[in-house]
Amino acid sequence: MSSNTPRIETKYRPRLKDKERSRRRRDLAEAYRAGASIRALATWMDMSYGTARTLLLEANVKLRGRGGSRTSPKAVDQ
Repeated sequence: MSSNTPRIETKYRPRLKDKERSRRRRDLAEAYRAGASIRALATWMDMSYGTARTLLLEANVKLRGRGGSRTSPKAVDQ
C-alpha cells in the first residue's frame, strides 16, 4: 500500500473495563435469562455478537442451544 492510498476510516469501540464491563455483563445476563437472544442483546448494547457471548460466558450463564424449541407440536398436544 502506498502512502497515497487513503485508509478506510474505521471506528473502534473502546474496550469495556472494570465497572462498565461488570454492569454490562450483569445486564446481559439478566436479559438473557429472561429469554432474549444473544443477537438481540448485542444489538441492544451496540456490541458484536462475539462480545455479547463472551460477556455472558464471563457471567457464568449457561447458554441455550441453537434453533429454539425442539418440541414438536404433536408432543405438546398429547
